[in-house]
Amino acid sequence: MDKRLAGVLAVAALAVSACSSGSTASFVPGGGATVGGSAASTPSATPTAVAGLKAFTFPSSIQVEFQTELPPSGPQRAAVIAYENYVDSMWYAVYSLGKNKAYQKYVSGNALKFANQIIDEFKAGHYKLEGTVIYSDISVPQSYYGAGAVVYSCFNDSGLHMVNPSTGQSAGPIVSSKYTYSQEQAAAGKRADGTWWIVNTDFYPAASGGAAGVCGS
Repeated sequence: MDKRLAGVLAVAALAVSACSSGSTASFVPGGGATVGGSAASTPSATPTAVAGLKAFTFPSSIQVEFQTELPPSGPQRAAVIAYENYVDSMWYAVYSLGKNKAYQKYVSGNALKFANQIIDEFKAGHYKLEGTVIYSDISVPQSYYGAGAVVYSCFNDSGLHMVNPSTGQSAGPIVSSKYTYSQEQAAAGKRADGTWWIVNTDFYPAASGGAAGVCGS
């Protein structure tokens, strides 16, 4: 990575932490989700023609919803596409118990550590993923020289579950209940080949107020 890009990404990563009044939070997977056996064979995702946006075919029992339209152009659009690729690929890796490794193309830094944490939790228990996770109020409040940006997104996993396949019962929350309604603040960066990825992510409970206050239940 060249020094200029490294500097841009460092500024973007620091900006994520500086832009919220709450303290930096870490998701702690707790297990548990519900997955129907027969539903897993029914694809529900539809192909997308948006340049740079990758399509992942989830079973009908899993829904990853983005409720905000993509920005029309520029680094803001590129950053949100990078964010959606990160989110989709991470949950697809969770669903596949780590067999699909496409997510590694879209994340690095502590964002990669966060993804691996959830994937490892599911792999260890052979849990199944089911339900709906919602991302809304997605915005790009800051961008840096066309090579870095900060993405804000409201996160709601109240409808997403991790299930014990032996009992069909919940194995516990995927993340701490404190962050069921929260704001993810992610730093996105542009690579040498022109593609964008997520290099840092922090979560702030909606109850902490500040920028995260818009993400209340």
